[in-house]
Amino acid sequence: MNKKIDILGSCVSRDPFAMFEHQYEINNYFARTNVISLASKPMKISIYKILLDSNFQKRSVYNDLNKQFFKYLEEVQSNVLIIDLLSERLRLMKRGETYFTLSDEFNKSNLMQELKGKAVVQKTDEMWEAAAKQLVAKLNESKYDQVIIHKAFWQERYIDANGDIQSFENIDEIHENNKNLDFMYKYLGENVSKASYLEITDEEIFADENHKWGLSPRHYETSYYEKFLSELKHLLA
Repeated sequence: MNKKIDILGSCVSRDPFAMFEHQYEINNYFARTNVISLASKPMKISIYKILLDSNFQKRSVYNDLNKQFFKYLEEVQSNVLIIDLLSERLRLMKRGETYFTLSDEFNKSNLMQELKGKAVVQKTDEMWEAAAKQLVAKLNESKYDQVIIHKAFWQERYIDANGDIQSFENIDEIHENNKNLDFMYKYLGENVSKASYLEITDEEIFADENHKWGLSPRHYETSYYEKFLSELKHLLA
């Protein structure tokens, strides 16, 4: 029987399953959210009040505002959870007692104008660790057989449209984000039971200007995703 997989993270963990043949069933994908938002109080917004053309984008905003991932953990229907933390780069907003993610999807929705009293807030290490502690507790109580921590980072260099290797200009931002990611991945890996790491380290990794989602330090060359599936197969054997 094929293993059912849930994903909490970004396209770096979802794309491989759309690019290559595999033996898994992707059950739920929780995207465009971050840890502080996950552990916050639900806002109770109806999905029908979110005006976006894409059902995926609409569902992502709905899940983030209503903290659906924590609700889902009470009745997990999959064998494996894959987590990456690339969405931790997204800014955080607060309205009342609720923190939520300022994603591109939320920004494009009608809610950006309709939700009054919201404000961008500065994330702190203390806020993140308090929320991560709640996430860890929920994961350890869940019925997942395995939790895979996908240690995906921002890349410093990319392959351009001509096949040449170039360097990103925002190198300080890349280093700062990777420093934070390293700490966060380590925290989850050390505290989540049944956790294991998936990290591609056998050779240099580059981003790709020809990536279908465009050039970004978080959009990798095709070979990365193939190696991801190979490593996953090993971990789930």
